[in-house]
Amino acid sequence: MKTWRKGIGIPLVLVIAWALIHTVFQERSNHANPLQTGKAAPDFSAVLTDGSEVKLSDYRGKGVLLNFWGTWCEPCVHEMPRLNEAYRAVPGVELLAVNAGESRGSMEEFADAHNLTFPMVQDPSGETADRYGVVGLPATFLIDANGRVVKRVDGELASTEDVLRLMKQIQP
Repeated sequence: MKTWRKGIGIPLVLVIAWALIHTVFQERSNHANPLQTGKAAPDFSAVLTDGSEVKLSDYRGKGVLLNFWGTWCEPCVHEMPRLNEAYRAVPGVELLAVNAGESRGSMEEFADAHNLTFPMVQDPSGETADRYGVVGLPATFLIDANGRVVKRVDGELASTEDVLRLMKQIQP
């Protein structure tokens, strides 16, 4: 009986280990970077803090700096004033912030407390973030006037100058 266990035990452990590793890497590759530079940005619709509905495609003809963020995310909190300062500074470029996974009340309370004036939408289920392959916050996407992804920036935008430099890359 012991030899049967030894003979089957090692191959069984190897098969289970392979299955776990395959599952983890498959899941990561599905989220790693579904968007490629030059490809169309996934369209989505969401509700702005004023209650009106907006779609990404509504911004066609303008550049869009699309920023995924959360109130609990310290780097996001740090970059919000920089985004606010850059908002409307580059003609032809819009800023749209997507709050990932939080309630509308949390998002609005945060925006009010920090005097944020740029458009914000809620992504409570994380569906939009998933479509963009966002796995960590903040994540910023530059979308050109034709609706194509120009660049992805993961992590905090360190200065207002960095934000402006990115916005100028998508200025029509």
